[in-house]
Amino acid sequence: MKICIWMTKIFDLGGTKRVVSLLANELVKEHDVTIMTYEDRFLEDRTMYHLSEDIDVDFIDNNHFVNRHWNFAFAKRYLVKKLNDKFGIFNKKCFNDLLAESIFPKKTRDKWVEYLNSKDYDVIITTASLSLRLGMIAPRLNAATIGWQHNCYDGYLHVKPVVFWQQECLLQEYLPNLDRYIVLSKYDQRDYMEKLGIDTEVKINPRSFVSEKKCNVKSRRFLMATRFVYAKGLDLMMESFEEFCKEDSEWELDILGDGKLFGQIKADAKNRHLEDRVHFVGYTNEPENYYLNSSVFLLPSRWEGWPMVIMEAFEFGLPVIAYHMGAMDLIIDDGKTGFLPEAFDPHKFAQAMLKIAHDEELRAQMSANAIAKSEDFSIDKAVAAWDDLFERVVAKKKEKKTHRQ
Repeated sequence: MKICIWMTKIFDLGGTKRVVSLLANELVKEHDVTIMTYEDRFLEDRTMYHLSEDIDVDFIDNNHFVNRHWNFAFAKRYLVKKLNDKFGIFNKKCFNDLLAESIFPKKTRDKWVEYLNSKDYDVIITTASLSLRLGMIAPRLNAATIGWQHNCYDGYLHVKPVVFWQQECLLQEYLPNLDRYIVLSKYDQRDYMEKLGIDTEVKINPRSFVSEKKCNVKSRRFLMATRFVYAKGLDLMMESFEEFCKEDSEWELDILGDGKLFGQIKADAKNRHLEDRVHFVGYTNEPENYYLNSSVFLLPSRWEGWPMVIMEAFEFGLPVIAYHMGAMDLIIDDGKTGFLPEAFDPHKFAQAMLKIAHDEELRAQMSANAIAKSEDFSIDKAVAAWDDLFERVVAKKKEKKTHRQ
């Protein structure tokens, strides 16, 4: 099949880029795969997530599709979008046409329909907010259409003002136009149906690699691999680690990653006198050594969809401590492959850290459980599930065309 994955960025840090690269690398072995992105072609870096050279990257000139001239129509769209982001006043069914025009103008939609149909794709997959745009044009496309969610329901609809903030009525009208909308957990599937009446399908993200090497359970090192943004709870982590250090003088914490809060969190660690025990590594192309030299992985996120880092941690044999929320309890077996302290209590998180840090036998058993759990997320299982989905949506699209004729 000829498959297109439409996203805003691919050569950038983030779980979405990583899982798309992983899946695309496997799909291209049997399919013709294109990743279509707005990202500047001069940022191309296939080494970041080892994107296959067999995958075509279609760098879109977004200026061709978007009219940014300051005329009355543009000003009206801009004002409607801003007012809705702030007050939600147009998040009503009677305003759907007006709000849809502000997000994805009809003239722009016409250009996208012409362009996508000219490529003769069998399947078009979109990520995050682009799923709503794909839903707006799906009935006019020759290809089957799939929206693919990469965060939890709350992360998409209740975080101001990103993704689907104040857009519930638009989702109810346009997401059903897609041949399938993919979510990451049964919790998200339940929320979309109960709150919006939208039918979805669960597809679990696969682990990104297999490693014969495993972590050192005797190591006295915690590990985080994250983006330095509010959602990842690094401020909560500093509070928990400060409490932990008052009762422990040996364990240290390595934090991999970067982001806009990097300087702020680093300063917070210094203010708490943790600078000798927290190591801010930044971005690295070689995270394996840190996984192998640690024995416990920490994930204090405020919200997550289906975090790839947990599967990576399990593959290396690291038990995981994360807050009890969202999909975490679908991945982590509390007391077996890690701990799930009450969200979002830094004290209880610190107590879980102390418990696992001071019981080497417990860490060894949890490590063995984590390695066994990792098998549930094999790439072979994921690819088989996606191939089955492609067959179903293409057949569904053909059936729709037959009925229209």
